[in-house]
Amino acid sequence: MDFRLSDKHNASLKYNYTWSEQANGTFDVDSWGRSANGLEQDHSNAINGSLNSYLTSNLQNEFRFQYSREDRPRPYDGPRSSLLGPDPTGTGQRPFPDVALDFAGGYRFGMPFFLPVDYYDTRVQLLDNISVARGNHLFKFGGEWNRTATTQVFVGFANGRMAFNSVTGFINYVTLGSGYRECSNGSTVTTGTCPVGTTPVGPVNLYLQQAGVGSTTVEQAGTQTITQNEFALYLQDTWKPSAKLTLNYGLRWEAQIEPDPITPPSQVYFSRWIDSTVTNAQGSFTFPSDGTIPSDKKMWQPRLGIAWDPNADGRQVVRFNAGIYYARIPGLNLASARSTNGSLGQTRFGSNVFGLPVPAYDSLLPPTTGTPFVPDVYVFDRHFQNPRTISLTVGYERQVANDLAASISYTHARGDHLTRFINRNDAAFGNPFGGFATGGPFDIGTLWTVESSARSRYNGVTVGLKHVLDPRLQFDVNYTLSFDKSDDDNERDPFTLRYAKVDSLAKEYNWSDRDQRHRVNAWVLSKVAGFYLNNRVSYYSAQPASETCVGNQPSGIRAVSPQQRICADGHILLRNTIRKDNAYFSWDIRISRPIPTSTRGQLEAMVEIFNVTNADNFRDPASGTTYKNFDGTIRSGLGDPRQLQAGLRWVF
Repeated sequence: MDFRLSDKHNASLKYNYTWSEQANGTFDVDSWGRSANGLEQDHSNAINGSLNSYLTSNLQNEFRFQYSREDRPRPYDGPRSSLLGPDPTGTGQRPFPDVALDFAGGYRFGMPFFLPVDYYDTRVQLLDNISVARGNHLFKFGGEWNRTATTQVFVGFANGRMAFNSVTGFINYVTLGSGYRECSNGSTVTTGTCPVGTTPVGPVNLYLQQAGVGSTTVEQAGTQTITQNEFALYLQDTWKPSAKLTLNYGLRWEAQIEPDPITPPSQVYFSRWIDSTVTNAQGSFTFPSDGTIPSDKKMWQPRLGIAWDPNADGRQVVRFNAGIYYARIPGLNLASARSTNGSLGQTRFGSNVFGLPVPAYDSLLPPTTGTPFVPDVYVFDRHFQNPRTISLTVGYERQVANDLAASISYTHARGDHLTRFINRNDAAFGNPFGGFATGGPFDIGTLWTVESSARSRYNGVTVGLKHVLDPRLQFDVNYTLSFDKSDDDNERDPFTLRYAKVDSLAKEYNWSDRDQRHRVNAWVLSKVAGFYLNNRVSYYSAQPASETCVGNQPSGIRAVSPQQRICADGHILLRNTIRKDNAYFSWDIRISRPIPTSTRGQLEAMVEIFNVTNADNFRDPASGTTYKNFDGTIRSGLGDPRQLQAGLRWVF
C-alpha cells in the first residue's frame, strides 16, 4: 500500500509471506542412501515500510524499517526402527544413525547428524538517510541499526555418527557385535581385544555423540538464542566538478556486537586455563580465549570512486574505485562457542583405532555425570576481528564503432583477518592444555578456536564487448582471467579443520578452493524473420584440489583429507596443486515468436532448450571426500541434462 500523506511526504507499507518445502533437499550424492536426507522447509513473514520526505527543493529524508520472522525447520522423515532403541530426543523410535562406510565408495545412510533442527530467526532493521544537494555536490549521510536474533534447537550428534572403514567391517560389527575388531596383523576378533603385539585398526574409525554435561539434557544444551546487533553510520558525497569528471567518496563505520556466552567465563569448564601460559618442549602457549566472544567496533571503511570522460563526449570513460569492506560474522560460528564449551554440551568420541569406547550399533554411549572427560571445547580467540577486504578496480571503456563498446578492467582484492578454525591444543604444540594422555580434571581434547588469522589475494582482468542498442542484434560478451589465492577457505563450517599440520600453515597458502582461472559469460539476442533468438553461454574452468603424497613425491591423485599431503619424510605438499573435474559449460537457447491477436495484447509462443550440448557438468564436492564430511549440504554426480520446454505467454 502506498500513501500520499501530503505534497512532501510519501509512505509505503508492504507485507510479504513465503512458504516452501523441498523433499530430499539436504543432500544430493548418488552414492548415499535415501535415508541420508531430510526435509528443507522455510516460511517467512515480513513487514517493511518507508517514508520519503521532500523537505525542500534540495533536501530529502528517507526512513525505512523492517520486521521479519523466518522459520526454517529441518525435520527428518526417514526410516525409524524399534530395534535401535528409543530416540535420544524422546520422540519415539530411533532413526538409523548417520553411518559412513568405505573410503572409496563414500557410502552413507541414516539420519544426517545435524537433523532434526528447530530454527527461526527474527530481524529488526531501522535505517534513515538524508540527501542534500549543494551546487555540484550531492551529500548523503545516515545510520542503520540491524538486529538479528536466531533461535535454534540443535542436538547435533545426539543420534550418533559412525564412520566404518569398509562395508564388510560395518556388516561384521552389526552381526558379530561391538566386540568385533580388525587387527594390525590382518586377523579379526570378537572379544574387543587384539592379540598381544598387535593394535586395532578398525572397523569403527570414528564415533561421535552429542550429550549434555551433568544433568543437562542434549536438547537443553542445544537450545539457544543468538542475538547480534549491527550499527552503521556513513557520510558520502557525489561531486561533479566538470562535465569530464565525477567523484564519489565517503566514509562508513560499522560495529557488530556479539552476544555474551551462556556460561560466564568464571564458571566455564575451561576457566582454569584463561589467562594462563604453558611452556613445554614445543614452546610457550597462551590460552587463546578470555571466555568471551569479541565484538568488532572499529570497522572504518573509506571509499573512493572516480569516473573520467577525457573529451566529455560520452565515447570513452576511465573508472577507478577503491575501498575497505568488512564482512559480518554468521551466527553459526557463535553457536558452538556458546554451548559446546564443556559446561553445557559436549561431543563424546569413540574409536576402535584409538581404543576409545564405541557403543553397539543399536545403542548410544551411556549418560555421564559430573565433569566431562577431556571434552572438545569451542572458543573465540581474544583478538578476533571481522574479515576485512581492501579492494581496488581500474577500468576503461570505449565506443569502437556505432553501438559497439569494448572494455577492460583489473581488480585486486586483499582479504585479511579471515575466519579460521584451528586446534590450539594440537599434539604438535605438545597438548599444552591437557588431553587424553593425561586425562586430568579440566583437561581439553580438541580446542576448536575461531580466529581471524587467514588471508586471501585475488587478481582478475576482465575484457568485454557489447552491442545493445540495435533492435535486430544485441550481445554482451565478457571474459575474466583471474588468480585467487588463500590459506584457508573455511569461513562457516565449525566441524572441520582444513589444514595438513597446525604448525605448518605456510603450506596452506596456494590457489583457493574457489579459484577459477577462466570465466566466460555471453548472451546474444537477434531478430530474424519475426522470430526472436536468444542465446546464453556460460563457461567456468575447473577449481583446484589437493593431491596425495606417495612416498615423498606428488602423485597426481586427489587427496581425500589434508593429512594425505604429508609425505613419508615429513614434508608437506602445497594445498590445491591439481584441478577437479568440475569445469562447467552451458549453452541455452530460447526461440520465440509474437502472434498479434487483438489490440489489447498479443500471444507469444516459445521454445527453450537448456544445456544444448548435453555437457555433463560434473558436480565435484567442495571437500575432498564424502566419507567423513560434515558439511551441511553436499552435491555430487552429474549436472542437469539437456532439457526442452515449450510454452505460451500472453502479453497485454
